Amino acid sequence: MYRVLHCEPCEECVREDWQFIRDGELRWEGFDHCPAYEIYACERGRGVPPPPVRERILAREGAVRLSVGGPCGVPVALLRRVYGLTVAELAAARRTGYRATPVEARYLSAPTP
Repeated sequence: MYRVLHCEPCEECVREDWQFIRDGELRWEGFDHCPAYEIYACERGRGVPPPPVRERILAREGAVRLSVGGPCGVPVALLRRVYGLTVAELAAARRTGYRATPVEARYLSAPTP
């Protein structure tokens, strides 16, 4: 992960975040650019992005409500492994569905080899 810190974000700062699937893994990247100070910074990782990055992706792309468990839902064990959910969070997800980004929904719904 590369990170450059400078002044507080200004009105010219640009932040871009995205998710994708590469080699069967969920990944994310974030990119910051400040034209006023010619500063660039990027961060990336595997798995579910940090909450602030994930919330920006959800705000931009919308959420997909996934059914959890049962014959047509996302397997409970997979959801727990990917998101690290507690038993109480899994129970809530079984009742109401799970809010995922479109990329996460594609990843969780893909057949496993």
